[in-house]
Amino acid sequence: MVSKPQAMASSFARRAALATSLVLAAAAPLSALGATHVATAPAAFKNFTVSNGANGVATGGEPTVGYDPKRNAVLFGAAGHETRMIFRDTKHGTSVQQTSATAPTSKKTLDAITFTDKYTGRTFDDQLLGGCSAMSYTDDAGKSWSPATGCGVDVFLDHQSVGGGPFHAPVPPHPQSSYPDAVYYCAQNGFNASCAVSLDGGLTFEPGHYISNTPTNAPDDPDQQIAAEGGACSGLHGHIKVGADGTAYVPLKGCGGTPTSNNLTNSEYFGGGPAVSVSKDNGTTWTVHRVPGAHNQDESDNSVDLDKANRLYMAWEDGTNPGTAAFGVRSAAKVAFSDDEGTHWSKPVDLSAAVGVHNVQFPQIVAGDKGRAAVSFIGTSVVGDDQHVDFVDDKGNPAAWYLYISMTYDGGKHWTTMNVTPNDPVQRGCVLMLGTSNKTATDDGLCNQRNMLDFNDITVDKQGRVLAAWTDGCVGPCVHKRSTSSKDKVDMLTRLSAGKGLVAKYDGKLGKVPAGSRGYTTSALLFLPLAATAVSRRGVSRRGPRRARR
Repeated sequence: MVSKPQAMASSFARRAALATSLVLAAAAPLSALGATHVATAPAAFKNFTVSNGANGVATGGEPTVGYDPKRNAVLFGAAGHETRMIFRDTKHGTSVQQTSATAPTSKKTLDAITFTDKYTGRTFDDQLLGGCSAMSYTDDAGKSWSPATGCGVDVFLDHQSVGGGPFHAPVPPHPQSSYPDAVYYCAQNGFNASCAVSLDGGLTFEPGHYISNTPTNAPDDPDQQIAAEGGACSGLHGHIKVGADGTAYVPLKGCGGTPTSNNLTNSEYFGGGPAVSVSKDNGTTWTVHRVPGAHNQDESDNSVDLDKANRLYMAWEDGTNPGTAAFGVRSAAKVAFSDDEGTHWSKPVDLSAAVGVHNVQFPQIVAGDKGRAAVSFIGTSVVGDDQHVDFVDDKGNPAAWYLYISMTYDGGKHWTTMNVTPNDPVQRGCVLMLGTSNKTATDDGLCNQRNMLDFNDITVDKQGRVLAAWTDGCVGPCVHKRSTSSKDKVDMLTRLSAGKGLVAKYDGKLGKVPAGSRGYTTSALLFLPLAATAVSRRGVSRRGPRRARR
């Protein structure tokens, strides 16, 4: 994929704050408010190793996951394979049946996407092939697959996303198809991103439309220069989501940045902050809205989702790079919400700092009933540049990363964050987010651990159980040997096993949280909608050669 500045030659001094094991981690307060300790966490989770369907372990970075509500099936995809997971919950515990459900068109490619339309249960398997993709869909949770067109005209190159949901009114005709929903295919070409819509359930796609960086994409931005540049956005984007009313949302990891040149395959913008591009006419036009007070460190993609009251949530890795030749040494998992389709946003809330988590990657968000949402991310207590091989703690050991999940039940006013792998690091050392073109860089100290690739994923089942897909980079001796760096890429699924989920009617029916489970709740201070953004570019400078992220 494509992104990140050429690295500096020197490294940074590190400070470490040893994370408390077994304690379910906390969401960070705003500066004027402390975290409130709670005796019992609101939810508990269980981790499952994904099978390849042949009594072996499935492997591959950047997993995606879908849930088919009609067949109560989880479809887990990564690196060219699909695994169907059927969970059975009884008073004696939980069991899971895992079966290979790999599509005939699947290939082991750099970008593999699994998407399930939660309104219909149709699942798409998509494999990037360069200019387009190989795509199939299934209406029976992977027992049979039908081939589809892999992309729309002029929607090509890299870091694709597939999504779908109801059409926005007025609903266009559905030629030769009875499928009720729109299907979207989005990709970035280095300068910006575009999306194409399918009117026939994914069989074919219409021509694509740019979602950023044209004069029509950001007409209401208060910065006139950014408005003229269509948002001034990095081409990289997260996964598209479609609301119940048919409004489509594509999260953009950095808008309002400074233009740069000499960028390998790219000529884009760097810096700025996370944003979302919104279409209310089935993908014909798109409008960019930035999140005020947010920052883009140009590593992990941001993520969006909507609850059943149409509140839009965004989660992102918040951080900055200090200059043209240095990476930032801190980042945070932050979240905000919007009640007007992304035009205005609440004040960002830090989910990670209160537990001593100083660097994060892979924030993903999913929402359920009104006011309910969950965020997953990996985090470490170590301060430093996590894009270099010498990202170590104060003992000289590779930094230990853990998986965290934050829950809200009141629309984002309070969040409780839990460490769901407290005794089992998911990674040791650096987490490479520089793509594959870092090989052209002169810095021989760049991170060489690309086992996790570019993203994780998260969804929810019909009972409100959170389902988080991630890559375990630290298995076997690595778990207890602190001097070991990560090299593994085992597919994992974390599932809510007890407590309150994202569907209210199942409260009290999912099991009791084990005694002694602890957490910390963060209350949002001044949780009021803010203007779209009144600031122009700040803290962003021109940079040198940029990676091609794939």
